[in-house]
Amino acid sequence: MEKILIELFQLLQVLFGQHRQLLEIVRAEREHLVQVDHHAIQKVIGRKQNAIEEIGKTESQRIKLVNQLSQVWGKPLAELTLPKIIIELQGLDPKMSEQFRSTFNALTVLIQRISEQNRDNQKLLNRSIENIAELKGNILGSSPARAGTYSQQGHRVAGHSARHLISREA
Repeated sequence: MEKILIELFQLLQVLFGQHRQLLEIVRAEREHLVQVDHHAIQKVIGRKQNAIEEIGKTESQRIKLVNQLSQVWGKPLAELTLPKIIIELQGLDPKMSEQFRSTFNALTVLIQRISEQNRDNQKLLNRSIENIAELKGNILGSSPARAGTYSQQGHRVAGHSARHLISREA
């Protein structure tokens, strides 16, 4: 049993490192999105996909170890979440329980930060797409006039289509 717990703890450490790397990648992704560096965005997306695949492989190994632990402890696999393992360990090995707890808490914080950064990156992309659609509409003349739009003479236009900066010459 101790061997399984040590391997599980080591895998949690690996997962922590992989998630830290993923956080760095999603932060770099944001920088490249802001800079509109298409080539760098493509590279960072590839790195992100690889990191996620590696995390998935490590997570599969973790599940196998938890399955072994469930057999040793005689508990169903569904009941052995990390918080429950930590609680079980408190009675068996308080020091190991604390190590698991601190690693689990750090991993949880990292995952939250990654999720927040991904949401921010998605919002940035959505705003960019909206701006591009609006610019396209302005160029093609299909944008609705907005309140506060001015004519070429400098008069406020309300309800009329705004003049376009690009003429449609044949």
